[in-house]
Amino acid sequence: MLGAFISLLDTTIVNVALPDITKSLHASSESIEWVISGYALAFGVVLILAGRLGDKFGRKNLYLIGITIFLLMSITAGFAQSEESLIISRVVQGLSAGLFFPQINASIMDIFSGRELGKVFGILGAVIGVATAIGPLTGGLLIEAFGADNGWRAVFFVNVPFVLVTFILAALFLPKRIAPKERVGFDLPGVAMLTVALLLLLYPLIAHGSSDFGWSDLILMLLSLPLFIGLYFWSVRQEKRGNKPLISPVLLKNQAFVSGMLLSMVYFAAFTSIFFVLSLTWQTGFGRSAIISGLAVSPFAVGSILLASNSYRFIPKLGRRLLSLGIILVMIGLGSTALVFRLHDGAFSPWLTVIPLFIAGAGSGMVISPLNNFTLSTVTGPERGGASGMFNTAQRIGSSFGIAIIGSVFFHTLGSTHATSQAAAFSHSLQMGMYVNLALLAVCLLLVLRLPKEIKSH
Repeated sequence: MLGAFISLLDTTIVNVALPDITKSLHASSESIEWVISGYALAFGVVLILAGRLGDKFGRKNLYLIGITIFLLMSITAGFAQSEESLIISRVVQGLSAGLFFPQINASIMDIFSGRELGKVFGILGAVIGVATAIGPLTGGLLIEAFGADNGWRAVFFVNVPFVLVTFILAALFLPKRIAPKERVGFDLPGVAMLTVALLLLLYPLIAHGSSDFGWSDLILMLLSLPLFIGLYFWSVRQEKRGNKPLISPVLLKNQAFVSGMLLSMVYFAAFTSIFFVLSLTWQTGFGRSAIISGLAVSPFAVGSILLASNSYRFIPKLGRRLLSLGIILVMIGLGSTALVFRLHDGAFSPWLTVIPLFIAGAGSGMVISPLNNFTLSTVTGPERGGASGMFNTAQRIGSSFGIAIIGSVFFHTLGSTHATSQAAAFSHSLQMGMYVNLALLAVCLLLVLRLPKEIKSH
């Protein structure tokens, strides 16, 4: 849980520190954006490979290696004296997070089963929701406490004590490696094809998706398709020869797993982009501080904690209907939030969005945890690392697509609106973005029907 919290917190905590980093390191705004993008890209690209490495070399080993590198890169990022050194630290930090993150789901499935598994996935869902939501608030508090010159460095140094505790606890309590029953090879061609395909797909989205996405970016993304197709046929061929491919065709034939992975991708596209447009609107559009911006989205985190940690209690009675109910609550919450912005032509108090965002967060807590359980509980032991990597990759791809789509709508509306004030322009743009969020959630409601009615466990 600590590893999940730290790695996802670092996807958003740096956002509010970018202006101070730019001033301190005299960096260009284009290059400093890679402090965010480099982390996200490296994180997403390595997940599937890391899951397979965990299957082969042991989840605990990969977890400890990843945590150690994450610690070192947090320190080097905090001491960075140039934009280049900071970006390199963040890219390697993203790789290390991608290295240990798939071991979390896989280890949970190794250790727990049945009702206990659902309970632990519930806690994990709460951690994911909270870590994603409170990043901006945590960053704002650190900058306020340590000042503009040192606050952004504290954003990285704050990882150090948490990562040290995580390493010690993992070394003491995570299960030792169980040697695989059969020798597992290393699929180098599969690794190469997957890495290039994910880079072609994710780089344009992460680097340019929310602002200056162009035809060249679309062409790069389309070039990933033949590589993904080639990777599938290569994997089938390897399996027929008795080898273990990087992407298991068995997993791709598992309808429940694929359906859950697709639903997770679309849901994360709708879920993570919410904080992107809300933070922009509160901070840039309404001129509020980083702390106020973070506090404004905290009701979502509170709602997510309460429902995610208890969602396992409802799974036996409601089955997949719990997911539908959660998605509907998110739609009600976001629709009400958009309505609040529509009814006020300029800046207003964040108190007005507390209840709508709490409802949306509660609904999200009812989705993320059971979705983990519905999707991954259908996968047997030898495939768990690979399945966890694929599932987490789908979430990272979904997050990138969501920010690209919602960001494009947001900035296009912002550039073409004839609003009478900056606050009104941002408010209108946020509403347009949230309408797209609602459309994505409607697609999620349809995708739920592809899941089994009840959780199947092995």
